[in-house]
Amino acid sequence: MAASSLANRRILVVRPLREQDAFLQLLEESGAAVTYTPIMHIEPIAETQPIESLILEFAQFDMAVFISANAAEIALQWLDEYWPMLPAGLELFAVGQQTAQILTQYGCQVTCPQTQQNTEGLLQLSQLNSLAGKSLVIFRGGGGRQTLGDTLQQRGAKVTYCELYNRVIKPDNLLLAQRQADDADCLIAHSGELLRAMAEPADASLPVVVPSERVADMARQLGYQTTVVADNALPESMHRAVLEYFKAAEKT
Repeated sequence: MAASSLANRRILVVRPLREQDAFLQLLEESGAAVTYTPIMHIEPIAETQPIESLILEFAQFDMAVFISANAAEIALQWLDEYWPMLPAGLELFAVGQQTAQILTQYGCQVTCPQTQQNTEGLLQLSQLNSLAGKSLVIFRGGGGRQTLGDTLQQRGAKVTYCELYNRVIKPDNLLLAQRQADDADCLIAHSGELLRAMAEPADASLPVVVPSERVADMARQLGYQTTVVADNALPESMHRAVLEYFKAAEKT
């Protein structure tokens, strides 16, 4: 039943390239006709001196937050170079399960939200409620949202950002993806940045699957009439949202 609901459905995925993409595999195993056109790539920040300085000061922080899988992967490369053993007593947090898994595989003990795996879910953790006198570093990409840092500062923490990479739009791929959207049955947008890059849909009725209500609100503002909200950005959750949407569509 699940496989038939996606059989030959034309699904457009535009997120950055990943070596082993479990989400794409799930779609293909369900019979979908997947078009994968990454419109953005992750580019490590060229000016490394500020990063190196923060990594050398890593032991001075009480807590570290890793915003994304990319942030965790790049940060661990830096930490592995300067800290053969990570400082004891430093609490590590990840926004989502995929990010936490990268840290766990490295040997770290890490805390992440179990249900709402995003910034808002992280802020609900009891460990981040009262932070007076705490020093905290946030590993992230350049130009990220300020919500997390601003809220943690309001709770008493001294917050430092360590920006490790930039998200760069690939113009040729973007133009290609915008054309491909005309023939797609569904667009998958894992972030608001991807949606903003795709801009207003040529066909407002094109369904778009997103990982949160925040991104769904952006989709509606851009003109998408049908937004499907997954529980989170995990491959299984995004895949389930696509399945359930098309299963419901078959009944109408």
